[in-house]
Amino acid sequence: MPEALLDGSAKVQLSLDLQTMADALPTAEIAVRAGVDWLEVGTPLILGEGLHAVAALHEKYPSHPIIADLKTMDAGYLEAEMMYRAGATFVVVMGQAHEHTIREAVRAARAYGRYTMGDIMLCPDKVATARTMETLGVDVVIVHTGLDERHWEIG
Repeated sequence: MPEALLDGSAKVQLSLDLQTMADALPTAEIAVRAGVDWLEVGTPLILGEGLHAVAALHEKYPSHPIIADLKTMDAGYLEAEMMYRAGATFVVVMGQAHEHTIREAVRAARAYGRYTMGDIMLCPDKVATARTMETLGVDVVIVHTGLDERHWEIG
């Protein structure tokens, strides 16, 4: 994987938070034509289509990094390995996961020449968690406000 991927330049990432490949493929096509840099297999698509979604997007867009938004909380190596074998460039591990889960996801990334993203959603001290994830070897830390959190209304 080219190091230009993490050169610090701005990247545009589209999250394919759809449930089927029938919906995701046309959306990905539009995004790629529009200049999107990275394609994310969102959690709903992973739940709906599994590894097949990662493999299909990697096959169709081999020059575009594919992010598998697993939100891994356990089985860091196993889950990451499965996605890397299917063609994922990045796997998302949660900042609230056990330290060893994060380390294992990073270990899998290194074994496959790929990357990890650390999601600090709902971490009480986002800065401290981001620093810890960096120390553990996570390549990219993302600040994520969840769907339910964004759409929750008092009342």
